[in-house]
Amino acid sequence: MNYPEPSQSSPQHRQLDILDLLDEQRQLINWITRQQKVTLAEVASHLAITEELAQQQLKTLVTQRFIQEVDDSGLIYYQPYFGEKKKSKLSQNIWDKL
Repeated sequence: MNYPEPSQSSPQHRQLDILDLLDEQRQLINWITRQQKVTLAEVASHLAITEELAQQQLKTLVTQRFIQEVDDSGLIYYQPYFGEKKKSKLSQNIWDKL
């Protein structure tokens, strides 16, 4: 599933944004972070709700870039989103010589 790209923000801004979430959303993000990756069924079971309701909550958090959806050989997992990795500022020439 592809969700719209929200505006980029710094990691510090993301940490503050989490404070604006509903309590249940913050708790879900914390749980997903501790689990490292979870399935829709696991989220539904953890929250004691239907998979449809769990999917709605996950979609909201994916859209806001708190978590990301990962397709692993046809299995969909959700994991924390910590932002894009920064590319090295060193030129490829320097890396090749190391």
